[in-house]
Amino acid sequence: MIDSCRRPKPRGGQSAGLRPLLGIVVVAIGCATGEESVADDAADFGPGGPGTPTEVSATDGMDTSAGSSVSNTGSSNSTTGNSSTADSAETVPDPDCEDGDGDGYGQGCDSGEDCDDDNPDVNPGAPETCDGVDENCDEMIDNGCECPDDGVSGNCNMPTDAGMLALGENRLGVVGNVPSEESIDWYVVHFPAPMRPGEGTPTIQFAINEDDAFVFDVVTGQCEAAGAPCTSGGTAGAAIGLTTWTFVDDDPGCCTPPMDSLVAWPNDLHLRVYRTTSGASCAAYQLQFSR
Repeated sequence: MIDSCRRPKPRGGQSAGLRPLLGIVVVAIGCATGEESVADDAADFGPGGPGTPTEVSATDGMDTSAGSSVSNTGSSNSTTGNSSTADSAETVPDPDCEDGDGDGYGQGCDSGEDCDDDNPDVNPGAPETCDGVDENCDEMIDNGCECPDDGVSGNCNMPTDAGMLALGENRLGVVGNVPSEESIDWYVVHFPAPMRPGEGTPTIQFAINEDDAFVFDVVTGQCEAAGAPCTSGGTAGAAIGLTTWTFVDDDPGCCTPPMDSLVAWPNDLHLRVYRTTSGASCAAYQLQFSR
């Protein structure tokens, strides 16, 4: 390149006045050609990479600020990639968190411990549902849940009528629940008998008793406070806190000791059903009446 920029010697036949001018033009052309070659070499290692002459010629004549703009674009993309990497790093699970069911709760987890790490539907952030399970880990079952109306009367003056049973009949009551431990469901059932001893064996028991949470009392009068007397089961000789009750009438003397019966014949019996567990619950029960 240095040789191409030297001043050429004058040749014969050229006037002395023109020789200096021609030399200046040749030098100018040679130097410009050399600068373009340098620019091509630099462009081969730019964003276009080597072997892309078309892209290089398109950038010929651009100042260095344009090249910086292209380089900055690549840098911006690199920055964006770094940002995505940072975001994904934030979602990596905490290695100190022992979460057996993958619900985000467990021993050593930032969100808190799990009361059942084998069930992803049970954790401190889960909603409570009316299914007899403590989903939200507050040590209370079905608290705050609203049970569906079972249609059973809670008024002893207007008990739910379970109907009249003749000899050999069997009947199921509705599926009920007692949402509050203070609540009571009231029933009345009829076992008519024209004479003593009566026919059949009147029986009342649970067909369904979820979590063994329910018991019932048998009384002979509507809204009676104390349970009717009985000789077996019950509490302190009264028919209260029962899960099954049976009346066997096989002695015409019926009510004389030692064959004391609940009543001479239980034509109409009133029952109150309640829970023995505390707190709110939507556990279900169902009574079965037979004769």
